[in-house]
Amino acid sequence: MTGPTTAQAAAPQAITVDLGDSEGPAEGVGSGFLYGLTEDGSGPDDSLLAPLAPRSARGGGARLDGGGWAGDGYTAGAGYQRRIESALDQARRLSTPPYDATYDLLVSDMWGADTTQAPNTVYPCTNGDCANWETFVERVARDVTASGLDVRFDIWNEPAGAFFPPGFNTEQYYRMWDSAVRTLRRVVPDAEIVGPSLWDFSPNNIAPFLDHTQAAGTLPTILNWHFSHDPVADTQTAASMLAQRGITGVGLTMNEYIHAPEQRAGYSAWYLARIARSGIDSASHAIWDECCAAGLLDGLLVRGGDGVLRPTGRWWVYRSYAELTGDLVRVDSSGAADAVAAVDRARGRAGVLVGDSSGGTPAVDLTVNGIASAGVAGPGGVQVTVQRIPDASPLGQPVTVSTQTLPAGTDTAHVSLAGQAAQDAFFVTVTPAGPAVSGDASVTAPDREADFSYGPGWGRTNGVGDMYQGTADWSYTPGSTAVVRFTGTRLTLHAVRDSDQGRMLVSVDGSTPTLLDNYAPSRQASSSVWTSPVLPRGPHTAVVTVAQGTNPASSGGNIALDRAVVTR
Repeated sequence: MTGPTTAQAAAPQAITVDLGDSEGPAEGVGSGFLYGLTEDGSGPDDSLLAPLAPRSARGGGARLDGGGWAGDGYTAGAGYQRRIESALDQARRLSTPPYDATYDLLVSDMWGADTTQAPNTVYPCTNGDCANWETFVERVARDVTASGLDVRFDIWNEPAGAFFPPGFNTEQYYRMWDSAVRTLRRVVPDAEIVGPSLWDFSPNNIAPFLDHTQAAGTLPTILNWHFSHDPVADTQTAASMLAQRGITGVGLTMNEYIHAPEQRAGYSAWYLARIARSGIDSASHAIWDECCAAGLLDGLLVRGGDGVLRPTGRWWVYRSYAELTGDLVRVDSSGAADAVAAVDRARGRAGVLVGDSSGGTPAVDLTVNGIASAGVAGPGGVQVTVQRIPDASPLGQPVTVSTQTLPAGTDTAHVSLAGQAAQDAFFVTVTPAGPAVSGDASVTAPDREADFSYGPGWGRTNGVGDMYQGTADWSYTPGSTAVVRFTGTRLTLHAVRDSDQGRMLVSVDGSTPTLLDNYAPSRQASSSVWTSPVLPRGPHTAVVTVAQGTNPASSGGNIALDRAVVTR
């Protein structure tokens, strides 16, 4: 039999999305990073981090000078102190509002097992002596407790290799593991414990680990592994292994994923689609370059010759993934390409992120059903916008490929996605068409309206004489968002500038957010604080996010929105 012809090989793959078939809340699983921040957790800036809505993170000060506990001569010296301070600084940034992400504290990295350890290193529980190891684990637990932070204890990273030369599934390994679990639960009774954190998903290694820890009473709270070939299949296998043993209440995570050659826009979009469908509790991207304090979000950002951090194509993939809020919906796909889709009725929009695992140039025939009942239509019908995300570094913006307006009552949209280069990804949005019919703020342009919608953390003040129509919507809560939908070619936002005002991030149609400082020495009640670039004619969406931090001169962190002006 001869192989397929060129025309046959290039035939588009069919993917069908049903906006009316909900599969549970969109929780952003997979938007997480291993050592993605700077050493003290302050970088990158919120304008580059907040749009990705990170849900998980992992770190422990790896490769910082001093060598950790082992480098200090198996005591809490300067090396250990630097590592735990770095880890706690990162956890403080990510595990508290506005991010509220889980943070896996890498205990073995603080101990010093990060591949830089000395050849003569004495590993925990050598010759059955666990006393120093237990002293170390107790010190970690007490330092975490003193910080007031909520972390998950990841006891040992990838113990089947150079990080733990005595070997995984050995007597020494199990002495190390059991003594750590018992020490942690003695000091922190409700400690969440992560393991065994193997470098791959290997049932032949996981099975004896579960058997031993179940018998010893040292089961982890969270069964964790790295680098699934397919998160859907591996999560199902892991759940089956737990069920076969009658083990309940154990979560499933993968706090390192994607190998170095797979760090491409198209593959990343495909992998996120598989993670979202897997049912796994959390997953964090691995780090391959510039470990471990560069603050590049595991390579999603690139630093230019001018020192400025800029997004890559993969950053835009994760930015698009973060836009999939509300409820995940059914996707039917069979082939190298896959998608993840969601409907957010509160925001009145749907989105579909499409990726391809083949490494080639994708070609997909996408069918989106259930539009009429999804709550995404406006008086003018729906607008379907296709953006192509090239695998570029840096990438200033995705490429808008097409925009089509379908009449009210349309239930199905057909979209052809034709990649222009290998590893392209696509983001398709379905939003209302035509002028908005309701909103929290009107605009001054004749016969035009902007539709404001506010998430949690916003309030309203009425009867304010120097505000447009006497009202203002405000928030003190970092991470709180307001969405402005408008139809036109430019949007100007008006907000209060005053001595107690904070900072906010503004983006339009998924652009890189701009950080604005609303502080002013004296009150400007309805100041023009931001104007979009000239946009194509049609519907657009702007997002305002309350940023962390304030101007040092400001006495508060409030953001107060007044009105929007839309022009053609």
